[in-house]
This record gives sequence, C-alpha cells and structure tokens, in this order.
Amino acid sequence: MEMQAKFQDKCVEILEECEQYDLLEKYEQATEEEKDSLAQQIVKLDFDFKGGLAEYCERARDLLNDSKMGVNPFGGFIPSVPTGINVEANSKEFHQLEAIGMSNMADACFVLVAGGLGERLGYSSIKVGLPLTLLDKELCYLKYYCEYIKAFESRVIVDLDEEEQKEFYIPLCIMTSGDTHEKTLALLQEKDNFGMKKDQITVVKQEKVPALIDNNANFSVIKGKLEIETKPHGHGDVHTLLHQHGVIQKWAKMEKRWVIFFQDTNALVFRALPSALGVSVRKDFDVNSICVPRKPGEAMGGIATLTNEAVNQKITINVEYNQLDPLLKASWNENGDVADKSGNSFFPGNSNIILIKVSTYLDTLDKTQGLIPEFVNPKYKDEEKEVFKSSTRLECMMQDFPKLLDKTSNVGFSCYERWISYSAVKNNIIDAAAKFDQGLSPECASTGEYSLFDCNARLLEMIGLNIEETNEEDLKDFQGIRIRDGAKIFLHPSFGVTLKEIREKITGENFISKKSILWLEGQETSIHDLHLDSTLVTSADSFEVGGEYNDQKYIEYVPLDPTEEGFDELDEVIKIRGFRLSVPEEFDDLNIISN
Repeated sequence: MEMQAKFQDKCVEILEECEQYDLLEKYEQATEEEKDSLAQQIVKLDFDFKGGLAEYCERARDLLNDSKMGVNPFGGFIPSVPTGINVEANSKEFHQLEAIGMSNMADACFVLVAGGLGERLGYSSIKVGLPLTLLDKELCYLKYYCEYIKAFESRVIVDLDEEEQKEFYIPLCIMTSGDTHEKTLALLQEKDNFGMKKDQITVVKQEKVPALIDNNANFSVIKGKLEIETKPHGHGDVHTLLHQHGVIQKWAKMEKRWVIFFQDTNALVFRALPSALGVSVRKDFDVNSICVPRKPGEAMGGIATLTNEAVNQKITINVEYNQLDPLLKASWNENGDVADKSGNSFFPGNSNIILIKVSTYLDTLDKTQGLIPEFVNPKYKDEEKEVFKSSTRLECMMQDFPKLLDKTSNVGFSCYERWISYSAVKNNIIDAAAKFDQGLSPECASTGEYSLFDCNARLLEMIGLNIEETNEEDLKDFQGIRIRDGAKIFLHPSFGVTLKEIREKITGENFISKKSILWLEGQETSIHDLHLDSTLVTSADSFEVGGEYNDQKYIEYVPLDPTEEGFDELDEVIKIRGFRLSVPEEFDDLNIISN
C-alpha cells in the first residue's frame, strides 16, 4: 500500500507539472484501482521519455502553437542543390569506392530500425521475420542482414592477428517497439543470433508517448477508461536510445568510426554499402545519406542544402516531398521541383539509409542528451485550427539528425540507381497494384523478391556472364503487378560482398537461360564454363560450379487467383506475393515455401 501511495503521489505531481487539469479532475473522481493503474502508466511514461512528460508537454504547446499560426519550419532558409556523389555501378569510381569501403569496414557498426509489424503487408508477424524469397523459408530479412555483417567480418578479419580475430566483431544494434520487441528477441533466441557472437547484437526498445487532444497539449484518454492513449514517437528515437543505453559510447571505446543506419525490409542496400562507406571516407562526410534518383514531384523526400544567413545556419537535410516544392518555388526556381538533363529532380530521393561519423555522432548527442528535433502534424476540423479531427503527438525522424549539426559540418549524399540500392517492402498487394497502375514503385513482397533477383542478374551481366533476355511474352501478372519473369539469381552474402570479388570468381564462358534458377553460396564457391537451363542451388562453403545443366527442371513462379479453391489455406507469405512456386519433386529437400 505504501508503494501504491507513492506512485499515486508521483502521478499527481507529474500531472500538475504537465498542467493536465482535466485529467487530474477525472483522477480525483476515480476508484482506487483506476488511480493505481493510471499512476503506474504516468510514472512509466515520465521515466521512459527523455526529459520527462513536463518537457514533452512544454515542447508540444510551442509546436502546436506554431502549427496553428502557420509558422513555416523552413522560413528564412534558401534551398540549394546538395553536395554529393552519383555512384554508377561497375564504373572505375565504383570499384575504387568499394575498395576504400571494405578497407574501413572493420571500423563500422550497424543499426537496424525494426519497429514495424507486417500488418500493412498482410503479414501478421514482425517485418524482419518475413522470408526474403519463397526459395528459402529460413532466410528472413533479419537473417540476411546478419549474414551480410558476418560476410563483411570474414573479409576484414584476415588483416588481424590471431588474438584480435577472437575478439573482433562488427556490432549490430536493433531498435524494436512494443509491437515487435518480444518477437524479435524470440527470433534471435530461436535462431541463436543467426551465428553472431553473444555480445555482438544489442536490442533497444522504443516506447510510445502520450497522444494529445488539443492545442493545450491535454492528454487523450481512451474512451471508457482512465488510461492515456499512446502513439509512436517516430524512428528518430533511435538516436536517443543509442545514447541513453550507452551503445554509441561503447562503440566509440571500441574505436569504431562509422555507424550505418538501415531499414527493416530493403535487402538491396547492402550491395551499395561498401562503396557508400568509401564515399564517407573519401569525402570525410560527417553524415552521408544514401539516395536514389527521384522524379520531380514524386512522393519521396528530397535531400537539399538549406541556408539561413540571418542566423548563420546551413544544413543538408531531407525535406518531405509536400514541403519541398513550395520551398523551391519560393526561393530557388519559380517552377519548383523541376527536372535536370536526365529527367530527374535536382534533389535526390531519401532512402533513409544514413552513414554517420561516430566522433561527430557522439559529440552531438552528448550536447543534446540524445534528443532529436520534433514536429507535430495535427489534422484540424475547423478553419480556426482549434479542434483536432483525431489525437496527435510529437514525432521525430531519424533523418533529421543533421539539424543538430553546426554550419561547419560536412554533410552530403551518395546517389545510386534504385536497382542496386533500394526496393522496400511496405505495401499489401492491393495497394501495390494501385501504385503500379500509377506508374509508381509497388514496394511490396513480390517486387522485393524479384528486384533482388534482378540486381544479382545485372551484376553478373556487368562482369560478362550471358543471361538470356526476357521479352513481352515473359510478363506475368501477379494480381495487378506485372513483372518480367526472367532468370532468378541469388548471390548469398557469403559468395561475395563486392563486385570485384564476384568478378574474380567467374571465369570462362557462362550462360543462364531465362527460366533458370541459380543460387550461389559460400566464400570459396566459383563458376567456370557453366551452361544452365535448369535449377541449381549450392550451399557448400566450397563448390566449383561448371558444366552443363540442361534438364529443364524449373521451379516456376505461378500467379495466384484469389478466387481459386484453396487460396485461403495458403501460407500468408505466399498470398502477400501474388504467386506460388511449382516445384519438381527433385527439389523437395530444399527449404522452399510451396503451400
């Protein structure tokens, strides 16, 4: 009872500091059980939020007032084209940058932002647990990322002595949410950290913040309960958590120099990371955003340099697409977000993959105590902007970190074609088909799988391997998403992490038919004089692939019909793709998802 009373006293103290007088009145009229429940929630929210709830409410009132008054967050800033490098795959510069990146990979550490469930995809579990391809039910996104980090390790560890090799690892931190935390921990435990060392993976959990119901930042209370509605604070919390949990401090003591942030379902980015790290090293960037070309007006944030001479401030940062065009019209070009000679915008698209120099990162977070600039985005019912349509909350974005840097900081970008760096999986198949019809990237499970095959095929073609071309007859319709169905090539991270390494493993005259599947795994695996018109899967660590495989035993990708008998009984990882696999009995021993 004494502890209960202390919690209730603390709750009242916090609510008074936050000026939550309406909630205090409800609290005083509540039962002891209701008081105890709210007290525990309030005290926890106050503890979880950096600076406490009083600071949260104070900042919320300021930001809500700015929103009501129509204050432009970019007022006084003049936009200009940012500094960066357009990196062309297989160019001389690309190979040079990959070499620089790999020579510095031992100094890297990785952060995976993994707070999302797959509900938006039609997948009931955590997104990082989603299989990358139906060809291997065990290869989920999280395993793939761990395999890549291990592959990086195996390449850089050869330069260390025997004792150093025992202690060395490239660390990974995963930010989870209340929705994903327990399932992520369970997956890591079940799979024994996917072969990574015990201390190699750190998991930090993001908590939610109180939802707000009006311009006075009064907390939203769930109808019929004495309980505060809470909402996510945004993925900018990753910076706060890395500082709060001592993760970045630990990495600095390990003499790590670069921290790389990446998203939960973009498998392609690891093909670009070695060269992007090379860009950071060569240009001595404090912050380096991996970007992709974007069309003018495309619904994707753009990277821009913003200068405000009046306050002596200059930042290179992501500007959301709905803010970019009016900003450019006001002070850059009267036509706004126009095209350059290539037909793309002058301002490259933000993919939310960021490389930051550890020394800059730690110094900056020490100054701000890990806090990241916030924003609020209420939807109003009335013209006076007094009544909200629904509750809102303060949010922060990972990519807003450069707002904390001073004018002298060196911030830029590395821009890659999408086929080698960006294919997110975030839409269900119905929404994806609608995007496809609009000429936009569907960004769903089927395109995520096919884009991986396409990337690997392009890389092999670049180094001289002959792959049969597809044509219009090879188009397959996966519930409104039409994809050319060509050779499906999977290059496991262990096979090669740079294009130079892959090139050195492929010799002689090689051909792959458009119906073939080739799965290459193992650091010592190589190809010589291969003629493939079938399905060939290697999993051994050392395997020379060569000769003729012309038995035409194909694993076929078959479009699904949602009205056909048995559709509802299919595994959800099949249904969200819009296709299933037709597998010859010879391949029954593979980890294929076929029903």
